[in-house]
Amino acid sequence: MASAAAGIQKSLDRINAQVASGAFYEAQQMYKTVYHRCKARRQTEDSYAVLQAGAVTQLTNQQLTCGVELANMLIEAFVADGVKADAAHLGMVYAILRALPGSLQLADPDSTAELEELSRWVMAALKWAHKQGADDDVHTIHDVFAGWIWRAYGWRQFNKAALHYSRGADAAAYASALAAVSSQAGSSGEEDLFIARAVLQTLACAHARNAQRQLQHAAAVLEACTAVQPSAAQQPLVRFCELLLQALQLRKQQLLALLRGSYAPSLQLDPSFEAYLDTIEQVFFDVRPAGGSGGLLGSLLRGLLEGDEMDDD
Repeated sequence: MASAAAGIQKSLDRINAQVASGAFYEAQQMYKTVYHRCKARRQTEDSYAVLQAGAVTQLTNQQLTCGVELANMLIEAFVADGVKADAAHLGMVYAILRALPGSLQLADPDSTAELEELSRWVMAALKWAHKQGADDDVHTIHDVFAGWIWRAYGWRQFNKAALHYSRGADAAAYASALAAVSSQAGSSGEEDLFIARAVLQTLACAHARNAQRQLQHAAAVLEACTAVQPSAAQQPLVRFCELLLQALQLRKQQLLALLRGSYAPSLQLDPSFEAYLDTIEQVFFDVRPAGGSGGLLGSLLRGLLEGDEMDDD
């Protein structure tokens, strides 16, 4: 066993020399060769370690396409081998997430190609962890990836970060990012629009199986937002969210209907709000929205399903 480990380390040292010289493609092929060699010898854990090391090294060197390819191979191997989402194997996923470059050297700052590649890998990792019952880690992975999107892309891709923050557990981080985004992309007095959008999206992400959990997370997000932006606490949409959460906690559909009527002028400021509320009623009260799920509602639902590890249960 010791000689096998030494042989693998020698191979990794040679690959690191290729990386240091800038021969990233050649290094990629070598990582895959060593992985398949370990796999053929039934050195299963060593094969995983090679993929993790390769993904981390490539990502650290801004080689996102190469890094994500190896990261994908790792999750595919986990799924094929029925690997448990234990501390050791989840640690490999976290190591890859930590290796994501803090700032991207993009030829086109508005390009989302790299983000879409990474999102597909994160989605695969989330599904594997969820199916293995590691739901606490699922929430953490959402938070870590959301934080990376926010740091790497800023407000321009915050909608994608929000989809993950909404499924995470770090309400304070979400509130801090929201405050920054509202100051950069919003107008004075519009803080409640951003807060309400976050609360409603968090609730609309719920499934019947995790509705209570999402309700608690939405309440935590609202509390954190008002702590960060206390001046927003008296704004109409924040007050609406407070009352909405009470209606859901009390299972009072009639109260929700009254709130939608009373706050209609404020809700009309963002056409997504009514669509989110239709979805919330469907999840929490099993009420089917009138007119099916086409149009704006259908589009929003498709957006919410992006990054949803529970979608194919």
